[in-house]
Amino acid sequence: MKDILRYFDKTAFFVLVAIPTFGILVIYSASNQMATSYWSKQLLWLLLALIVFFVVFRIKTDVILRFSIPIYIALAVLLAIQLAAGELVAGTKSWIKTGFFNIQVSEFIKIPAALFMAKTLAKIPEIQWKEFIQLSAIIGVPFFLIALQPDLGTAFMLVSFFIAALMLKKIKWLVLVVFFIGIAASFYIGWTYLLKPYQQDRLVSFIDPSKYQKSIGYQVVQSKIAVGSGGLTGKGYLGGTQSQYQFLPTRHTDFIASVLGEELGFLGISFLFLLFFILLYRQFNFKSQSDEEFYFAYMFNSIILFQFMVNIMMVIGFVPILGVPLPLFSYGGSSLLAFFTGEAIIFKMKINSFVYEY
Repeated sequence: MKDILRYFDKTAFFVLVAIPTFGILVIYSASNQMATSYWSKQLLWLLLALIVFFVVFRIKTDVILRFSIPIYIALAVLLAIQLAAGELVAGTKSWIKTGFFNIQVSEFIKIPAALFMAKTLAKIPEIQWKEFIQLSAIIGVPFFLIALQPDLGTAFMLVSFFIAALMLKKIKWLVLVVFFIGIAASFYIGWTYLLKPYQQDRLVSFIDPSKYQKSIGYQVVQSKIAVGSGGLTGKGYLGGTQSQYQFLPTRHTDFIASVLGEELGFLGISFLFLLFFILLYRQFNFKSQSDEEFYFAYMFNSIILFQFMVNIMMVIGFVPILGVPLPLFSYGGSSLLAFFTGEAIIFKMKINSFVYEY
């Protein structure tokens, strides 16, 4: 136990807890005019996430890796059942309703998918046709099941696993060409045959949000006003006009960074960037006990980085509105639990580099 405490990355853990704690303060500011006490719910989720973190941390890594594929299959089946027989909540079948809270299965499948990808990458020297098909299937199954809910934002985040794989492994050039052609073809098919008109408007509204400011571009326009008006130091905590006067929709989830920028300004946004930089730097930078551990750490932290970048660019109008929350920071219990679970596995893997506890 002393060895575990000695090599436990206390700095990374402190930052891991600090980010959602900071988020709760901003959630309170963003939602204090609402009927629902989102900040207190998120506090309960954080406490539960901490309990889950230490439970998962005590599980041996080989057990986690051994059961990763069965868990992946089970969650994929659950997504399929949810798609077929689930109840619509806010226009999607993304949630499983229980007596006390709702669970978003699509958030949790990120963990076994990353583990499955890591196990596959550890066995191959180069991505050729067979390996390309294997990796595509691992990501493709949950991607389409989630996209059909429809939850395009969460589905799109899974692409980060493939991007990370391409960065970590050599790939046959012809496979890479086909990959990009496939992406282009998928966009064309999706745009032409799958997306509804309002979804198409959402994707193009970021180019000229003022043209859609009374409809789908309203969020981007209000978000840019909020962030731009914050200046260097912001208008002060609880002092944001766009958030406190409720001009900014989904301000406690997808657009929480807009509230942060308006009330605490460039300095507040910079502090959040610093917290994420410290966390991701320390989680990427460790000596792994095995190739599977190395690939999982990169897979899972890549999705946090990717989602962070997409959300920030979304709120300042650089990318379309994808409905992607700020990881670890926005309101959302399932997302918080999933990220803490994945990070607990990485913390355990970091311990394995010094204390052999398989």
